[in-house]
Amino acid sequence: MNFDKIPSNTQILPLGQPRFHEGGDEAVLLVHGFTGMTSNFFYLFDRLVSEGYTVSLPRLPGHASNAADFHESTGHDWLRCVVDEYVLLQSRYKTVYIAGLSMGGLLTLILAALFDPAKIVVMAPAISIRNKLVFKTPFLKYFIHSVKGSWKEEDEDDEERRTLGRAYWARTDVIKVADMIALRKRALKNLSRVKSPTLTIVSEGDKTVAPDAVQIIENGISSNRKEHIVLVESPHVLVNGCERKEVADRIIDWFKKE
Repeated sequence: MNFDKIPSNTQILPLGQPRFHEGGDEAVLLVHGFTGMTSNFFYLFDRLVSEGYTVSLPRLPGHASNAADFHESTGHDWLRCVVDEYVLLQSRYKTVYIAGLSMGGLLTLILAALFDPAKIVVMAPAISIRNKLVFKTPFLKYFIHSVKGSWKEEDEDDEERRTLGRAYWARTDVIKVADMIALRKRALKNLSRVKSPTLTIVSEGDKTVAPDAVQIIENGISSNRKEHIVLVESPHVLVNGCERKEVADRIIDWFKKE
């Protein structure tokens, strides 16, 4: 990381700022995804708060600010961020659960292999990615800095989302994708160390992650308790999609289940 390359006027946009709520002695760590933002989890965050949980929703380094800040962050930084937050929660609360989306699902699996949390939820985990070109990024990153994304500014009504889109979605940072693929490799390598009860949620409507992520995870982990849900309509960010109420209901039920 070269801190000198991060603009001096860098700010974190409201859609990506971290949240924390002090509730009971059961805590939930929520982990957003690659080029994602904490607001993806605001609905689930509020639902968990209403159930009495302590909830932590950190911002992964480099996210929801600008492209230069993102480029100077690394997969190590993202993992260190959630490791620090998990260890802090584990120090203060009786029980800690984790729920992660996409790359956040990879980070959740890595945390589970390291710390054996009480339960985990992985949503649209970036274990089985539909676009196979991403697996070439560890090589391509030496020749290509970025590629054009599918995001279109005219599709956004919100100015803040347009700002985020120009920074993160209009073009894809190839080096950062390679960082995510390295996290995927680590998560896969350590799947057998995951003993925590695991709920996997995927969607047939997800154009980024394929539903067979369920089989990869359930065949790889060592947990004696594993369940999955296959949604039909939800997009990749299923935690904030058209079936978000069902997603939140099932996650809360999972955490409450004996």
